[in-house]
Amino acid sequence: MKRMTSRQKILLACFGMLLAMAGDYLLGYGTFSFTSEPGAYLGISANIAPDWRYALSSVLGFVCAAFFAAGAVELLRVMEKKYSLGNLRLYRLFKIANWGGILYFAFIHIGICMLPVVFNAGMDVTGDVRASMDMMFRVLRSIAVPMAAGFIICDGFVAAAWIGMILRGALPVPKAALICNPLCIALLGQLMNFIAEGLDSGFESFGWLLLYWVSAMRLVGKEERV
Repeated sequence: MKRMTSRQKILLACFGMLLAMAGDYLLGYGTFSFTSEPGAYLGISANIAPDWRYALSSVLGFVCAAFFAAGAVELLRVMEKKYSLGNLRLYRLFKIANWGGILYFAFIHIGICMLPVVFNAGMDVTGDVRASMDMMFRVLRSIAVPMAAGFIICDGFVAAAWIGMILRGALPVPKAALICNPLCIALLGQLMNFIAEGLDSGFESFGWLLLYWVSAMRLVGKEERV
């Protein structure tokens, strides 16, 4: 069997992010949304979606992590061997973010998917929206710290490192690619909520996809094996 090129290995992360985007929309579209309607509890409206959506989202997030790991290992190897970035502080930040992402992408889908399932279970038992949401918030408090830390380490660190490395000229990437990171794309995705609530769900994962797509296209040749 022909050995995969560096580009093909890095693109595995893009495939993983496509799976993550599908999982994001299964989780976020048409479920919970922020609203100013008087009847909303704590400014949140809730819709009951079938549990299979959350189960499938968890599986997709878990499988995404495996593909992402393969792509991340190759991208980091390319950056160290071909571009000699190992001693650059921004690269070390980038490396931490990507290694963290391997764990975070599996956890985040499973962790967040627990919340609407708890809400659905509460509605089945009590039929009371407020009581069911209070149950969900109780679970959320128990996982809030690793969720927030994961977001800062993965999305925050990788965005800062990516932007910094491009501005310093450490990578042969056009300045237009500065926005190709999960934090910037997630912020742009918020505009989609003006069309329909929940349309922003997959934009964070899309930001990771763009980062890896740009890296695959610009950092290695088509047939290159680093």
